[in-house]
Amino acid sequence: MLLPDLLDVTPTSPQQVLAQYQQRFDDALATGQNTPFVYPYNAFGPYLLILYLCLPPSKSSIVYYARYPLFAIIVYLSVTAIVQCRSSMVTVGYGIGLLNAWAILWSATLIIFNDARADFKRIEEHESEAEELSGRLPNGDDQDNATGVDLSDGHAVKSRHPDGAVNQPEQMSKESIATKSRHFTWQTLPASFLHRLDWVLDVVSNFRGVRWNHQISGMAPPPPQICSTIKDPKPPEHNEQSHLTRADLIRRDLPAFIACYLVQDTLKYITLQDPYFWSLSPKTPSPFPYPRAARTLLSLIFVYTSLLIIFLLAPLVFGVLLGPKRIGQHAWPWLYAPYFGPISQVWQKGLAGLWGGWWHQVFRYAFEQAGEFAGRCTGLSEKSQLGAMLRVVVAFACSAVLHGCAAYSTLGNTKPISASFAFFMLQPVGIIGQRALSAWLKKAGVREKIPKWLRGLGNVIVVVVWCSLTGPLVADDFAATGLWLYEPVPVSFIRGLRGEGWWRWGGRWMWWYSAERWWQNGLAF
Repeated sequence: MLLPDLLDVTPTSPQQVLAQYQQRFDDALATGQNTPFVYPYNAFGPYLLILYLCLPPSKSSIVYYARYPLFAIIVYLSVTAIVQCRSSMVTVGYGIGLLNAWAILWSATLIIFNDARADFKRIEEHESEAEELSGRLPNGDDQDNATGVDLSDGHAVKSRHPDGAVNQPEQMSKESIATKSRHFTWQTLPASFLHRLDWVLDVVSNFRGVRWNHQISGMAPPPPQICSTIKDPKPPEHNEQSHLTRADLIRRDLPAFIACYLVQDTLKYITLQDPYFWSLSPKTPSPFPYPRAARTLLSLIFVYTSLLIIFLLAPLVFGVLLGPKRIGQHAWPWLYAPYFGPISQVWQKGLAGLWGGWWHQVFRYAFEQAGEFAGRCTGLSEKSQLGAMLRVVVAFACSAVLHGCAAYSTLGNTKPISASFAFFMLQPVGIIGQRALSAWLKKAGVREKIPKWLRGLGNVIVVVVWCSLTGPLVADDFAATGLWLYEPVPVSFIRGLRGEGWWRWGGRWMWWYSAERWWQNGLAF
């Protein structure tokens, strides 16, 4: 966050705003007020976490208790980066605060709130030879359950593998299939270094815990072929997401990706017409009727599509383009469940459904674990009313800190505490208030008399009213960060057709930064 004199002269175009940001960034570097985010120096914190988790399996108390000083170092490095590092690129500036705050919370989740080295395990596929050539595996499971191959007539027929691939019909004896049996196990921290490195990188980057024993609720369970061989913990019932194939990923995600691309292009053109989205004051004139409502709604759509287009890259790149032949088990289609839930959650549960069911759940596990940790420290059970409230408040407090740090580390004249932080801290107030009202109506015997459709409509009205009252806080801060000055698409069809240029990406994205100390040299963003 910069001093109020950042925009000394009121800009008349977004290019002038970006030029002023660049000048202020250059001045801050010249005076030593700030430094750029330098790779790998400013990424040492996450690397230390990975190195610690990569230590060989051990019951040593030294290794166990080393996590506490290690976490203290990660906190120091991350806080230092949030305070000191800035970037003239608006997305990088926002990411400095967000990702460093997340590095602290995620590290705490893995090594403080939990002991990932000892307690976490993931589903892995192994190939083994059967003890008997009778269609049975060594563990007693049916061969066709483990391989996805139907041997009912002595030949292989088309069926689905757990990775979503489809077997083509071919003549194959039971003996040949038996030697290629596939089974699945829960894998704890491996002994082999390369295997352990893959395991650690997966647990560090897999925020929702898909495929792991800490997978968040609401996610698709493994396919039946996998569940038939793993015994603990017991997976929930299967749903359609458990049976995805690579073709399903294409049909599901490619049209959504194209639609998001076009929406982002359109939104960028629309928001360029309003100085509010250049990071100027909300008091600036707007070309839209009802400016407050229009700006908040456009901000919501911009945030949603920006996140969604990023989330859609994972299944399309890893699950489709690379596929099992290149990245093996990491390409299983069932791993790529949608990041956003059904919008019907808002109708069914109101504000709780908005945040806990529909909005993306990327950070959910860390938020939940922070709440559980607070519950253990205070001795408040989740089943108690006060304990449940504590967990909800702590979860939103974590989100408030993440977004507040993101606003702080940008070049805009933001209000991290009174805007972004305040918005997220107000959400549990609304959730708890709505739950209290629902409980009062139920106790009074009124709730059961209200038609289900009217209760759903009431939930939607509560969400709309509450977000209309609190939404401008975070929308104004998003705009003030300069976040909407970024170019979301490399090729703009709308601006290209209007003669304003097709290619939108450019400029200096990174450069080599030389510091006084050699270990601080690296790529600056």
